[in-house]
Amino acid sequence: MDKRINTLTQLKALSLDMTDSENLIASHILDNPEEIYSLKIEELARKLNISLPTVFRFAKKLGFEGFKDFKVALIRDMAIGINIEAENIDDDSIESITKNVFEKVNSNLKETLSVINYDDLSKTIDLVAGAKRLVLFAVSYSKPVALDCYLKFLSAGFNCIYDTDTYTQRVISTQCTCKDVVIGISFSGASPEVLDCMRNAKEGGAKTICITTFIKSPITEFADIRLYTAPVSSRHQRVDIPSKMSYIAILDSVYLNAVHKNRGRALDYISRTEEELSKYNKTFKDLKSRNVVG
Repeated sequence: MDKRINTLTQLKALSLDMTDSENLIASHILDNPEEIYSLKIEELARKLNISLPTVFRFAKKLGFEGFKDFKVALIRDMAIGINIEAENIDDDSIESITKNVFEKVNSNLKETLSVINYDDLSKTIDLVAGAKRLVLFAVSYSKPVALDCYLKFLSAGFNCIYDTDTYTQRVISTQCTCKDVVIGISFSGASPEVLDCMRNAKEGGAKTICITTFIKSPITEFADIRLYTAPVSSRHQRVDIPSKMSYIAILDSVYLNAVHKNRGRALDYISRTEEELSKYNKTFKDLKSRNVVG
């Protein structure tokens, strides 16, 4: 595990790769981070009714020599003020819920920025900027993220492919070759449809990139490059709204950097797109005006 990644972020991101006992430890620390200052390994084991070796393995899995090193890193990260989440919903007022949404989005964006691997991001940008064809795979709640990305790249003149129909995505995946760059977008990293498409594309020789939340999720097995967002858990949100914004931010970063690398050509296409949309808007307004008059 990269030690630059915030410790609490590691706890959440590695949850899929933990045993039940290790998840019990992680959940307790996430729910009670303030206890870590005075918590001894023996007390934690006794409180959770688990063995000392289990706690040691837990710390090792996170990349630390022992529980003491884990505590030091966690206390340091807490002092920085990153990633200690609270629901902050004292009532069901519009103001309280709205503030909570903005706080969580802001917190997740900051945390995601802290876990970005810039070497992998740079490789992604180079691949996308030089791709003969950019193909996106996403289903369910990831669809809006993929569609937003698709429209931006299309407007800038990139040969970008995305179809919201799952069956069509499967067909496209079987036709991917070494000339294609593929991006699979999955919050869980376990969507069967996206996994199948990534597998097909990789077998066809395409360069594969995944954007997901969980470090050990299945989609990472089919990705040459892996980009991550910080995880969020909330009892109020079935859909991970904060992470969704972080996915868009990562893809916007890839888009803007790729445009910068091809700025002459890309800006020309963007100008053409804006000109066409301007014509459409003028035509639509004229037709609407005539209908109103008639």
